[in-house]
Amino acid sequence: MYGLFALIRNLLLLVVVITVLRSVIGVVMKLFAGFAGGSRASQPAQNASRKPEIPLSGDFHRDPVCGTFVAGTTSFQRQLGGQRFYYCSEACRSQHELVAR
Repeated sequence: MYGLFALIRNLLLLVVVITVLRSVIGVVMKLFAGFAGGSRASQPAQNASRKPEIPLSGDFHRDPVCGTFVAGTTSFQRQLGGQRFYYCSEACRSQHELVAR
């Protein structure tokens, strides 16, 4: 019975030691990163104030070749006969171009 309690105690102690070591290693790595690459703490604040280049929401359009829904901001699009087509890839755009001729 004593052996079981000693095993549980030792396992819990091992978990605590590993947790403390990971914390210490994390702090040391952050210090080395600060010395090596400058302060990175200001970068998230700069990125937070910048507007995203691609909108997070918007209209989705169906690719006429494969049926995939793609965002209206995709670079794979083409105006044909007064209608704008949106594609998921260059391959679908090329394939639709061959069919449309």
